[in-house]
Amino acid sequence: MNTKTLVSVFLILFVSFVYSQKAELLFQKKIVEGPVVGKHLPIQFIIYNVGSDPAYDVSFIDNDFISADFDIISGQTEGKWETLAPGSQVQTNLTVEPKKSGIYSLTSTVLNYRKSQHDSEFTVSSAASYSGMYVESQADYEKRTSLLVKEIIVFVLLCVAAVGLPYSIVSNYKKTYENSIKKN
Repeated sequence: MNTKTLVSVFLILFVSFVYSQKAELLFQKKIVEGPVVGKHLPIQFIIYNVGSDPAYDVSFIDNDFISADFDIISGQTEGKWETLAPGSQVQTNLTVEPKKSGIYSLTSTVLNYRKSQHDSEFTVSSAASYSGMYVESQADYEKRTSLLVKEIIVFVLLCVAAVGLPYSIVSNYKKTYENSIKKN
């Protein structure tokens, strides 16, 4: 091997070693259920440290549900932790209640953290965002999810027809066969 190749390999290994010794965070914003007017909507914020060092001054803020169209039932739209150990995760929950139906645009939730205790710069990351969220009205939700009496009646009639028709045919042939045997 020549000297340039050896130096290149050494530099690549050194750089990968230096960068592997820092914190790397993955951030997830999860809307657990479909949003319906008047029903609680749970939202989870989960932060994973997949790096080999702890992350410092971890914080996030979410501005999607701070409006007159949502009531915050429990939780907070922001979170703060001093450190997040390597290989660990933290989770915080937010429960909101939509006040009116419609389409709402959602933005990415921003996460700030320092990769090492001596870094002065904050690393900015964001959760993958849903582009939009449709809040369904209570009437549409009930119409979509509840069984109606008419549907149940139609189902019962179809079941009776599916069982009754073959039974009546077999019964008719049986009577005809028995009558023909008695005549002979």
